Amino acid sequence: MGRYHSARWAAGKLKRYTILHTIEGSGPGGAETVLLELASRINPGRYRSLAFLPNGRWLPQQLDARGVSYVIYESKTWYSLIRNMMKLVKSEGVDLIHSHLDDQNFSSSVVGKLTGRKTIVTYHGAPRLARQQGLRRRIKTWVPQHFATGTVVVSDYLRKLLVDAGFPPARTHRIYNGVDLDRFAPCREPRLRAELGLDPGTRLVGMVANIRRSKGHEYFVRAARKIGEGVPEARFLAVGEINDLLARPLRDLVRELELQNRFLFLGFRPDVPAILGELDVFVLASTDEGLSIATLEAMAAGRPVVVTRSGGPQELVTDGETGYLVPAADPDALAARVCEILRNPGLGGSLGAKARAAVANRFSLQRMVAEYESLYERCLAAN
Repeated sequence: MGRYHSARWAAGKLKRYTILHTIEGSGPGGAETVLLELASRINPGRYRSLAFLPNGRWLPQQLDARGVSYVIYESKTWYSLIRNMMKLVKSEGVDLIHSHLDDQNFSSSVVGKLTGRKTIVTYHGAPRLARQQGLRRRIKTWVPQHFATGTVVVSDYLRKLLVDAGFPPARTHRIYNGVDLDRFAPCREPRLRAELGLDPGTRLVGMVANIRRSKGHEYFVRAARKIGEGVPEARFLAVGEINDLLARPLRDLVRELELQNRFLFLGFRPDVPAILGELDVFVLASTDEGLSIATLEAMAAGRPVVVTRSGGPQELVTDGETGYLVPAADPDALAARVCEILRNPGLGGSLGAKARAAVANRFSLQRMVAEYESLYERCLAAN
């Protein structure tokens, strides 16, 4: 089935319920971060966390660091994955399965049905749900729709999409993602500009997102050209895992627009909190977004944000108060708002301060964990 890693649990602290956290990727990514935070932060006096993960480095390493037990599965087919998960559920006395992302939501719902365990599925994005194609995809949606004890979405935007697709409204719950404000305090020791060989007065505009089609990196690159014309001292950072196939046309566009010395692809970085703290403006250029943890993190770091109206972000940002909202796929609008902030430091400071306060009030990590714990209790108590 895979390699078993057991955390050290103190004697006499057996959990009343065992929660199996499972996902189809090992990150780094927003959904993987939510799993990590939940598995390591839910009340240890009430729950024992165990994770069931595909092979990978980032998420297992993070769980190890926080003392959370996990199993690595190496299943080559969907049915062997289900078989292995069923064995684990029975051998570990799992009470509730909590899964993330489409494919694993299907698998966990099947396992929950076959083993009689309660199941919660969380959807972090919309594309595969909003545009169903083919029998296989319809089945993968129908199974959680009918078998899951509860469905969680990370925005009201996603909730409407799922309910419109047939998910039961009474069992479809919106729980906003949350971030730890202490990890994203405003930067006190700037180092990034020196590391990148940039002048101290360089203005940094950055986006944190793995390179995927829905993230809209093309529009960020095109906006960078326009921003650079108005603010020559600006430089642009794309932080996140690089998909070589998708990155190739982006690099070609950077050369075409003569941005080679201005636009930097930094790849995956473990120091995202520090990077966010040094940005003058954070941008999100997505064309379709469930919520955007990176935007929340930038807001928590007190950065002014310019994000697209791509679904969930409208629920994070109050336009003109805690940041700016611009149309998706519109580099001109994105560039105009970024330039407005870069030319007016007082505006950026005001937006950033209000953004951090908004995260503290509505999107804290403590609130997210408490809402999931409440849902766990309701689902475990249900007949």
